[in-house]
Amino acid sequence: MKKNIITFEASSDHVFEVHERPIPAVKAIPDWWKEIPKYASENNKLVINPAPSITVKQCAPTVDILSSGYIMPLWTDVLVTQNEFGPYVQWNSLSQSPIDVWQNTQVSSFEIPKGFSSTVFKYMHGWNIITPPGWSTLFIHPAGYQNLPIRSIAGIVDTDILTTPINCPFFIKENFEGVIEKGTPMFQIIPFKRESWESNFTNPGNEKNKHEVDKLYSKIYGYYSSKRHRKEYK
Repeated sequence: MKKNIITFEASSDHVFEVHERPIPAVKAIPDWWKEIPKYASENNKLVINPAPSITVKQCAPTVDILSSGYIMPLWTDVLVTQNEFGPYVQWNSLSQSPIDVWQNTQVSSFEIPKGFSSTVFKYMHGWNIITPPGWSTLFIHPAGYQNLPIRSIAGIVDTDILTTPINCPFFIKENFEGVIEKGTPMFQIIPFKRESWESNFTNPGNEKNKHEVDKLYSKIYGYYSSKRHRKEYK
C-alpha cells in the first residue's frame, strides 16, 4: 500500500538546526483534555439512567480533531508588551525573526475576533510544507487550545504547488502582556486529498432513521467509535 508522505523541508540550516519541528497532533493533546474523567458519575463509574454517564472524553469526533494532522510549535520565546499602537513583540534571537506583521493596508477590513488586537501578525516558522500531487493542506488554530493568547487564522493551501514557507497569520489577545513560550502550538496542519463534490438531498423516511438510531444505541457507548476509520499521522 502506497504511503502518503508529508514533507517538512527546512528553508535554511538555521531552521533545520534551531527551529522547533512540527509534531503529530496526537502527541500534543492539551492537558485539560487528558484530565477529563471517563465518566461523569459520582464515583466515576458507568451508569445509564437517565443517560449514559460517559463524558466528552469518549466523543470520537472531538478525539479525531484533537489528534488530526500536525502541530507547528513556536520556535523561540516571544515577549509581548503593549504600547500606544497595540501589542509589541520581542525575542532574543539575533539572526532570525520569528514574527512579522501583515501590512495593515492588506488586512484593514478583516474581521477581528472579539477580544483580540487588530494587528495581524505572521509566524515565520521556516518550514516548507510539501504534500503529494493532488493533496492540499488545511491550516487551523490548534484544536483544544482556545485559551492561548493568540488566535490563528484558518486557510487552505495547495501544498503540492506552493512549496515555500506558509507563514500562518494570527491575532494577539487585547491587553495581553507576557511571554508566549517556545513550544506553544501556533497552528494545526491537516493534509487532505482534493476532490470535486456535488450536493444531493434525500428523504429516506422516519423508519430508516429509527433503525439507524437503534443501531447506535444497541451499544451503551462506542458504536460509532468502533466503526469509524482510524487516522494516523507520524
